[in-house]
Amino acid sequence: MNFNDLLRRRCAWLRDDGPDSDVAISSRVRLARNLSGFSFVGRASDGDLRSVVDACSRVAEKKFSRDDAEFIDCADISTDDARFLQERLLVSREFAEAAGKPRALLLEKRENFCAMINEEDHLRLQATASGFALRELWKKVDELDDAFESELDYAFDEKLGYLTACPSNVGTGIRASVMLHLPALIETNEVEKVLRGLQKMNLAVRGIYGEWSRVLGEFFQISNQATLGASEEEIVEQLSEVIPCVINYERQARQTMLEKDRDGALDRCCRAFALLKSARAITMEEAMAHLSSVRLGVRLRLLDAVPISALDELTAAVQTSHLRRLTGIKADVEIDEEVLRAEYLRKKLAAYD
Repeated sequence: MNFNDLLRRRCAWLRDDGPDSDVAISSRVRLARNLSGFSFVGRASDGDLRSVVDACSRVAEKKFSRDDAEFIDCADISTDDARFLQERLLVSREFAEAAGKPRALLLEKRENFCAMINEEDHLRLQATASGFALRELWKKVDELDDAFESELDYAFDEKLGYLTACPSNVGTGIRASVMLHLPALIETNEVEKVLRGLQKMNLAVRGIYGEWSRVLGEFFQISNQATLGASEEEIVEQLSEVIPCVINYERQARQTMLEKDRDGALDRCCRAFALLKSARAITMEEAMAHLSSVRLGVRLRLLDAVPISALDELTAAVQTSHLRRLTGIKADVEIDEEVLRAEYLRKKLAAYD
C-alpha cells in the first residue's frame, strides 16, 4: 500500500461536509465479530490467526473490487505505518501495537469503511463519515457485515448473540459513536453536567483515539456502552436521539459566549491563532488545543481568515506520524518534534491573516 495516497487527502473523520458538522465532527459504527472454530485472538496460535487472515482475504477478493478497496497484510508493517493508520482512526491502538502478529486491514479507497482482521476480535468492521450520520452508517456497516457473514461462519450463541473477546461487546457487538467538538460547553463550565447526564444514560465518553485515550482539542467521542439486551437498530436509534441534544447544548453555549463576553471569546480565538502562527516549539496537545480555539472562532464568525478545511488538515498534520511524513522526516531520525511542528504550522498559516 502506498501511504502517500492517504496522506494526500483529508481523513474521513475530518472532512467537514456532513450534517451538523459545526459540532458533530464525525460518526462511526463498528461491529465486532469472531469466526467459529478458532480461539479468540488473545489465545489463538499464529497459525490460526493466519488462517483467519486468509479466510477474510478470500471474502474481500470475492466481494470487493480492487478499484474500491484494498486488502493489506499488516503482519510486517512498521510501527510508524501502524501509528499513521491509527492517527487516521482506521485502526485501534491495540491493532497498531500488535507488531509481528498475523493481522490485516481491508480499506476502502476513500476510507469510508474498513475491516480490521485480528485486532481484539477476529473481525472489526467499521464505517465512518463526516458529521452526524449514524443511521446511514449503520446501513452501510450492516451491508458490510452481510458480505462477510455470507461467506464465514460467525461465533454466535442463540441466547447471548455474537460472541466476542471482551464481555462488554457480547450480544450485538456494535459500537456506535459520534465525535463532538465541545469547546463552548467547556468554556461555560457546563460540560461536566452534560457528560454526567450521558453516563447516567449508560453512554461512554472517550477521547479521539477511543478507549483509554485522553481528550485532545476539546473533541469528545460519545458511544453506547451496552451491546446486550437491545438490537443494533435500537442502540443506533438511542444514540441518534441523544446526540442532537448535546449538539444543541453546545450551540446554545456558543451563543451564550457571544452574548455575555464577545470580547473574551474573540481574545481567546485571536490569541490561539497568533500563537500557532508564531510559536517556535509546540507540543501536539498544545497545537490541538489552539486549533480548537481557532475552529471555535471560525464557527462563531469571529475569525474569517482561515477556512475550516485548512484547520481539518492541520488537526491531522500535527500528529506525530503525519507530521514526519509531511515534512519528509523518517521515523528513525531523531529530531525536536516540537520545533518541527511549530515550523510546519508557521509555514502553513503564513498565507492567512
